Amino acid sequence: MIRSEQLKKLSWEHHDALKFARNVANGLNHNADLNQVRSYAVNIAENFLEPHFKLEENSLISRLTETQLRNEAVVEVLKQHREFNLLKNRLQQAEAADLRPLLDQFRELLKIHVNLEERHFFPFIEQTLSEEQLLQAEREIDVGHIVDCSNWPDPFWKPRY
Repeated sequence: MIRSEQLKKLSWEHHDALKFARNVANGLNHNADLNQVRSYAVNIAENFLEPHFKLEENSLISRLTETQLRNEAVVEVLKQHREFNLLKNRLQQAEAADLRPLLDQFRELLKIHVNLEERHFFPFIEQTLSEEQLLQAEREIDVGHIVDCSNWPDPFWKPRY
């Protein structure tokens, strides 16, 4: 999918988000310690997703008019941003027996969210914002772009032999 230069760094972050979702899935498939997978997911939510969502909301969504804010993709993006926050809180408080389904939900929501933004939200933004607005957004994205959030002391997603 061709992405405008102004939004490319956010798309790169989406690539990282899919890698994080795959790591959670692999951890679950390899029967990793669920508390460790939970710690990883909460860390990703706090240090990657929340700043990413804030950047999208402040640099892109804040530039939309009241009418544009009612676009289906925009409404769903904001809804999913809130869902991630609730899911992170549920993960933090969950008992061991509830972790697997919550981690599965985290992984799945992450994949769905990236798909929504890449296929519907970003094209809407690219068509809706003016060139000047996109250039202003790009400058803000350049400052807030998360280069790497993948360091984890024990890669639980790799098979143990």
